[in-house]
Amino acid sequence: MSGPGSSGIPSPDTAPLVEVLMPDGQRLRGRLYERRQVAEGWQYWIGLVLWQSPDPDRSEPGEYRAWMPAARAEPVPGTDYTGVPSVYLPQEAPPPPASAVQPEPATAWRIVTERHAYGSEVKRTTVHRSDCWGAREGEEVGSKDEARTAMARPGARGCVLCGTDQSLR
Repeated sequence: MSGPGSSGIPSPDTAPLVEVLMPDGQRLRGRLYERRQVAEGWQYWIGLVLWQSPDPDRSEPGEYRAWMPAARAEPVPGTDYTGVPSVYLPQEAPPPPASAVQPEPATAWRIVTERHAYGSEVKRTTVHRSDCWGAREGEEVGSKDEARTAMARPGARGCVLCGTDQSLR
């Protein structure tokens, strides 16, 4: 993910502080800009002020922002987090209206295995219809059973763009 998805992101001056546990064990104070619910829990969009070198002759402070697992952050006592934008996983999608044009049944699927998140051995698998614009690469399979087997992998999910999240359940 490259950046926050909602438009109400607080500025660095108003984003609440959060204690961040770095991979090497250091604890740093950063800013919490957004929370996003994912299948495995929550991800936080945090900012840390670190040194950067725009040229070899000088260094200056600059904010580095990244998504990180919520387990790597702790609240700062006395800090109010109620204003942090939160993006929740969508609930069950409502059925389409009767007048909606239904796509032809899928005859092939594309299985995309993405790299795993830091600290996790589980690679995320997403199953798409082979004609889904969201699947640019991956293994193409022609059997619905193979697609369902891929959906049974730990961390696997169906694509919400092409409907495999519903059709392969």
